[in-house]
Amino acid sequence: MEKKGQTTLFIVLGILLVALVILYFVLVRQDIIPPLLAPTDAATDMAAVETHIKDCLESTGGTYVTLIGLQGGYLSHAPDTYRLYNDSAVSYLCWNQEGVATCTNRLLTLSHMEEELTDAIDQELSTCINVKDISDDAEVAEEWKLAVAIRQNSVDLTLDYPVTIDKGRGDIASEDTFSTSVDAPLGDLYQVSQDIVNDHALYGDFDQLIYMLSKVGKYMIYKNSPYPDVVYQVRLLQDDYVFQFGIQGAEGEPA
Repeated sequence: MEKKGQTTLFIVLGILLVALVILYFVLVRQDIIPPLLAPTDAATDMAAVETHIKDCLESTGGTYVTLIGLQGGYLSHAPDTYRLYNDSAVSYLCWNQEGVATCTNRLLTLSHMEEELTDAIDQELSTCINVKDISDDAEVAEEWKLAVAIRQNSVDLTLDYPVTIDKGRGDIASEDTFSTSVDAPLGDLYQVSQDIVNDHALYGDFDQLIYMLSKVGKYMIYKNSPYPDVVYQVRLLQDDYVFQFGIQGAEGEPA
């Protein structure tokens, strides 16, 4: 009788356990599991793709925008067009003229910097952007086209890269362009650099104190003299972004 009673007890406990498991799945798990396992819609996937691409643009763009400032407007250098200074390859923006204090303006342009940034960022994006990692349902164009625009206080990046996400049954989302901005006063500091270079080209020198006073303290300009050159570092008073460049000294030779 005792063994029979124990068996009955185990059966009852087993039934209760099964009932509790079923109750758990019915009343609790139905509110938790479906949201976790439910497939995302096309709009949600597209939002994730957009975040992914913009993150790549911001990260890669920020790196090269900083670098082009530290290198005086050039990302690649021909021999004798730069000098090493503070671990950076600082470009000469004015060539030495033999026997005189003045120099020859190298004529750096915004369009040249935009071209260099476009080439460098475009190449780096190929190691960063992978839309298929974000959504298996994504269809992408075979190629993209990157445009870089240098503004006074930002560098705008626009990627023409059609992406379509088709989940079936009419659930489709598409985007043709993705854009972001790198917060850097490259255009503003470039103009200051040209003012400095023009003074060296015309008069053979530049008075940074008078210039800074004339701009009501907007800029900080540091003039360094690593023989035989002059290296300028320019930044906004309230910003850490630096544009630095060289004036070639008497011992240098133009490229």
